[in-house]
Amino acid sequence: MTHSVASREPRVLPDIDYHDIMNDYEDRSELFKLNKTNQVPRLINGKESQRGAWPWQVSLQLLHPKFGLIKHWCGGVLIFPSWILTAAHCIHNEIFSLKLAALWTAVLGEWNREIEENTEMRIPIENIFVHEHFHNYQHDIALLKLSRATGIGTVCLPRGSDLDLTNLCMATGWGKTTPKGPLSTTLRQIRVPIHNNSICKAKYGSSISIQSSHLCGGKLDGKFGACIGDSGGPLQCILQDGRWFLAGITSFGSGCAKPGYPDVYTKLSFYIPWIKNHIEKYSQHSVIIT
Repeated sequence: MTHSVASREPRVLPDIDYHDIMNDYEDRSELFKLNKTNQVPRLINGKESQRGAWPWQVSLQLLHPKFGLIKHWCGGVLIFPSWILTAAHCIHNEIFSLKLAALWTAVLGEWNREIEENTEMRIPIENIFVHEHFHNYQHDIALLKLSRATGIGTVCLPRGSDLDLTNLCMATGWGKTTPKGPLSTTLRQIRVPIHNNSICKAKYGSSISIQSSHLCGGKLDGKFGACIGDSGGPLQCILQDGRWFLAGITSFGSGCAKPGYPDVYTKLSFYIPWIKNHIEKYSQHSVIIT
């Protein structure tokens, strides 16, 4: 498949080039001048997940007009057979605003990014919908429509009766496992305790206004947290019947598990009407949350 954005074959960027891009993001963004509180998340000291445990986890690939093919830019999560959620800042940020669907590919069935395991499905993105009010990590959510439906299991969406966030909640992704290390080769997971939003409000102050559309979570000892590479990935919590529902989307944090600073997620229950409206409009069928 050819793309008009590049006149040569795309080159695959090694992980170090990815970090160079993110360092450029940090250098040029006003957000990062505010005590480094808003870096894009990855999982610090998470543990390796079991293969196939999180079938709805997505790796988003980007054919960047300047940098070529970036094998893993952000996480995502499959919520319906042909619809993915991710963070809006993965699509529109200080480096670029690339809402052209032809530049993006969703990789499903991935576990080890360095090995072809014959479980992977690479599906082009057909359409991208960034929340119309996204700004400064407010409404940090985007919907991506796949070019075809998958048969892969999807995560449940939250209903009012589901929102017992004191239960087991897990964040997953391929982000860095140490502050200066590369992206993780295998999908990792970390248990995330949920906090009252007042804790995040106190920590992040005026740099980012914490609203009811945010979810505050993560350990405060500095040993575990989220960072580069995990943005857009799922925060999932388990129901009493053993099913997992999507509680949040990884949005921002302190910059690599800074002690005392929880991470911040986009709160899914706040956006159910927005999600339903878009899917029903562009799929021409009703959305039923089970």
